[in-house]
Amino acid sequence: MLAAAVVACAGESSGPPPPAAPGIDYVDGALEPILERGRSVVIEGLGFGATQGGGSVAFAGVGGGEVTAPVASPADWSDQVVRTTVPDGAVSGTLALTTASGQRLTATVHVVPHVVFSPDTLHWDSLGTFPQAPVGVALAAAEIPSGPRLITTLYAAGGAEQISGGLVPDSGVYVARTQAGGLVGPWIRQHDAADFTSRILPAPRAFAAAAVATRYNSRFPGSGLYVIGGIDASGRAQASVFAADVTPDSVVGQLTPIEPLPAPVAGALAVVTRGRIYVIGGTDSAGRPRQNVFVGRIGLAGHIDGWYVQPPLPSPRAYGGVVVRDERAVAFGGVADSVPPGGGLDSGTVRLASSDTAALSLVSGFFTGAWAPGATLLPTGRSQFATLDLRDVVLVVGGRYAGAATNSAETIAATAVGDSLGPFAGPVGPATRSIWFQNGGTLIGPSGITWREADGSRRGLVLGGIDLSTGLRKAGVWGF
Repeated sequence: MLAAAVVACAGESSGPPPPAAPGIDYVDGALEPILERGRSVVIEGLGFGATQGGGSVAFAGVGGGEVTAPVASPADWSDQVVRTTVPDGAVSGTLALTTASGQRLTATVHVVPHVVFSPDTLHWDSLGTFPQAPVGVALAAAEIPSGPRLITTLYAAGGAEQISGGLVPDSGVYVARTQAGGLVGPWIRQHDAADFTSRILPAPRAFAAAAVATRYNSRFPGSGLYVIGGIDASGRAQASVFAADVTPDSVVGQLTPIEPLPAPVAGALAVVTRGRIYVIGGTDSAGRPRQNVFVGRIGLAGHIDGWYVQPPLPSPRAYGGVVVRDERAVAFGGVADSVPPGGGLDSGTVRLASSDTAALSLVSGFFTGAWAPGATLLPTGRSQFATLDLRDVVLVVGGRYAGAATNSAETIAATAVGDSLGPFAGPVGPATRSIWFQNGGTLIGPSGITWREADGSRRGLVLGGIDLSTGLRKAGVWGF
């Protein structure tokens, strides 16, 4: 067959195809990324030069002109990948990479300032109510540049209502636009005037994960919403992944099944960064926490370019938290024993204070080695909390823990230490501006999300959950 192919092509070509022209394909895993000053950035493409030589990287600078970005070591420059850091004077505009041979390659980037969030100033405010009183809603945020502004849309999918003592998953999908100062507009249930089922999940899901892909955070030139795993109407975890086209105002396409996970998952620790989706731990269809770690990359057509099985966690973990940094992931808290859907409220369930950590590649996004037990990050075992990653600071909000009955530590905070985390401590913020003080109760199983404004300030909210003291679901939304 090989010989026949050579003969057939002999009249059409006298040699191999010409090499591809040099160019920048992606920056930070995206077509047109939103970058933050002081943060590491990976530029992918072709023809940069095997060594840096006279090559350089520059960003548009404040007041015009350009500001050079540092390339720290020879290992950070290769023919297809360059690693640099967004300089303090960078602004939105053109990123220019000058190759080792002197050719100028460009890409459009959006730059926001780096603003450190101080947990001491945390003030929770009521942001109204969600149309239902759910627990286990999947939340995702899409940041869209619009001139000098960042427009952020929040998507909420599924969740569960508590009926006759059991959790009953829902199929609703809602969209809300954020406003200046951390406020949020009304949550609009998605549907089509001709078919009121076409903009909801094909099957009910709760305790799923959600992600939004855009040209600003992935290789996908469109915009898509993904709902990953979760429990179905029978209370069993599923491997399904549903996806639909979205705009900043609505879900415009039907949510349909795409590439499923390798195994059923609910209550997983899920993170989206640099065009990749990390799904870590979670329970199987029988409610048993697992050690699974999956990584999927959002592809050019919006599908998942395969779910890749990565090194497993050292021990099972579900209904906890995770952060993914440049070259390290840290999972913490949760449960390791079998639990009912959502994790349950039983005070006798053993909850974890421990963490696990593993190194990963900033370029490929895959893990580069096995996970290992990390430091004990939480002051006491804790599960079913919302994790709000504010880059320099990570907040844990609500959840089941030893002091939850008295709401002794509604919100605790950890400071990022390099690519890892320091211990969580708290409570943080004044008690009179807590969620509990605003009739939120002690929330078990709330959902959380964060986003940025154009000035670099960090915003976040938590939604829903069950009030431990009453056992009733809450419809509240609280934010800062």
